[in-house]
Amino acid sequence: MAHIVRRVKDATPREITCGIMRDLTNSKDSKDFDFVHVTITDKTKRHYHKKLTEVYFVLKGAINVEVDGKVEHLEKGEMIMIYPHTNHKAWKTSKEDAEILVACCPPWQEEDEILVE
Repeated sequence: MAHIVRRVKDATPREITCGIMRDLTNSKDSKDFDFVHVTITDKTKRHYHKKLTEVYFVLKGAINVEVDGKVEHLEKGEMIMIYPHTNHKAWKTSKEDAEILVACCPPWQEEDEILVE
């Protein structure tokens, strides 16, 4: 396979604690990373990852991300990289729902996410 094209509108939505997630890639596409589109309508629960590094890139609206107790404000066109073992949670600050692209390296796995709240 030389390349992959995926569209957010074609990805199956599923509910998560902070809103709606749409997987753009999966483990069959790459063992090194994955991409998801998230529509943030509420807060995530504070958590960390044992192995995973996450990058949040804001596509629409604005969000706050609490990272080890410090709040970072992000608007459209801005990103944050969150390293393993870093407590974090995010929530929208715009009236409209926020949309973010999340890149995960390695791909997200349920057993890697540890809730602390």
